[in-house]
Amino acid sequence: MQIEDVRGQTMGGDSTRRTVNRIVRHHSATETGDVWTFEQYWQSKGWETGGYHEIILRDGTIQRCYDWDVVTNGVKGYNATSYHICLVGRGSFTDEQERVFQKRIETWLNEFQLGVQDVIGHRELAAGTTQCPGIDMDVVRARINDGSGDPSLIQRGDRGKDVEQLQRTLISKGYDLPQYGADGVFGSETEQAVKSLQQDAGITVDGIVGPETRRAMDREMTLPTGIYRKGSRGQAVQHIQRALERIGFSPGPVDGIYGPKTEAAIKQFQKEHVPNEVDGTYGPNTRSAMASALA
Repeated sequence: MQIEDVRGQTMGGDSTRRTVNRIVRHHSATETGDVWTFEQYWQSKGWETGGYHEIILRDGTIQRCYDWDVVTNGVKGYNATSYHICLVGRGSFTDEQERVFQKRIETWLNEFQLGVQDVIGHRELAAGTTQCPGIDMDVVRARINDGSGDPSLIQRGDRGKDVEQLQRTLISKGYDLPQYGADGVFGSETEQAVKSLQQDAGITVDGIVGPETRRAMDREMTLPTGIYRKGSRGQAVQHIQRALERIGFSPGPVDGIYGPKTEAAIKQFQKEHVPNEVDGTYGPNTRSAMASALA
């Protein structure tokens, strides 16, 4: 974990306490931001001290804003004994954020001698008057209760049926694993395939499979990267053929064989969408145009 310690640089922090009896999860309700941008809002509210002890940025970086014994302004009426952690996001968080949150919770539950039931969402304390923290806290507490971390996270070093299923899904979506295939071992090859999918989906590229990556994988049309042309074969070609069918350019049988009919369908698509590249080859420009047509 990368920790940016900004304690002593943030506003206020003069009121202290001796006890913490709950950890409160928040979201920022913004797509971006950090403690410095959030301070502008806090100052506009007339607060002397900010709202969060820690902020977990989109890339998983932790900003340590205040010592644990500082009283911050997270939830009115509950701040005297609450430790506040905020994830930057509007109800949707990166897999790296969830992984880091899990680790931080483990640390603080041990430090404060608390139980899973003491991890609370802002909304639960505010009687439903806010959408914060933008996630079902029963799900969050279930992850913590698992004891080994978030069961929905799959990452390098993991093994088993879940990894094998992940690998099969990656292959079916055109992210080839030529060296090891679906062997049930999450190694460097699988990690790179996951990163390629994340990059193509426009989400955080961290190689970790969590809720955000699963949503990207569940989309029906995740187009393969790479270059494919007449004579190419495999799951990636099959996925290209399905995409062509979806946007109204029949490639013939969806059989994973880049034959004359698939080549002709690509050329026809290119004539309409990539007129400067009518060569029958599926490459980056054609992929980008097809992705736009599928959106």
